[in-house]
Amino acid sequence: MKNKRLFLLLAFLFLLFLLPFLLWRQVYMPLEPSDLTPDYKRDENITNILLLGSDQREDEPARADTIMVVSLSRTNKDISLLSLPRDSRVEIPGFGLDKINHAMQYGGVALMRQTVENLLAVPIDHYIITNFDGFAGIIDALGGVEIDAELQITGLDGRPIVNAGRRRLNGRQALTYVRFRSDAEGDFGRMRRQQQVLKAILQQARQPELIRLPLLARELVQHVRTDLTLTQIYALARLATDLERDQIAAVRLRGEVALIDGISYVLLDEAFLRAAVEQYIRRKQ
Repeated sequence: MKNKRLFLLLAFLFLLFLLPFLLWRQVYMPLEPSDLTPDYKRDENITNILLLGSDQREDEPARADTIMVVSLSRTNKDISLLSLPRDSRVEIPGFGLDKINHAMQYGGVALMRQTVENLLAVPIDHYIITNFDGFAGIIDALGGVEIDAELQITGLDGRPIVNAGRRRLNGRQALTYVRFRSDAEGDFGRMRRQQQVLKAILQQARQPELIRLPLLARELVQHVRTDLTLTQIYALARLATDLERDQIAAVRLRGEVALIDGISYVLLDEAFLRAAVEQYIRRKQ
């Protein structure tokens, strides 16, 4: 009996340490180094992660439906979220002025990373990308997320998908909520709701129910890719779990909507962009 207990204990410890490694091997996808991006000065205490939500379905070209920089400071012990409008008219290396979300279509995550680095003039250390199915699946695996929904969103049949007020949203409801932009605010309101739900996900993920971990692992393996190493994931997770929701600052880049050659773009406010980078990414007040 004693030997059996020892065997079970060793097996449990083996799985406890082996499973994260096996899962990480499935989601780890490093990018090829590029000489197209200037070597921006790095702060060793700040880690900037490009968070992308892809709208890719099956074999269609992928575009970035969500573009956000998650900046973690070990010195300040805080997190900043900086959202970029997907229709921002920016310089895409090798392709000229175009919508920023087209960078994914032209050159995948690597080109999107270069484009964001050039726009913000800060280094992007890592990336995380998921798609619609992954976003909804992760939320369902966590048991839903609780938010104060800003508005009611109805489906084509007129029935509400999301009701306004304090709600726990499942994956499908949360996806509808963060994708909605059929109001006067358009993409700017949608970015605010994306940040709202991401904060709720980070809060919910701090203490996941053990019974849900296999479901979460399945969604991560199927729908998430990153170039973060396992050691880096552990370090960033420790920092994130120590933060409350009010320690996560959020800012959305501003701009004016304009038609150029019949195409709708967001022309970014350069002064606001630089100020936001200084305050929320470089942490200089």
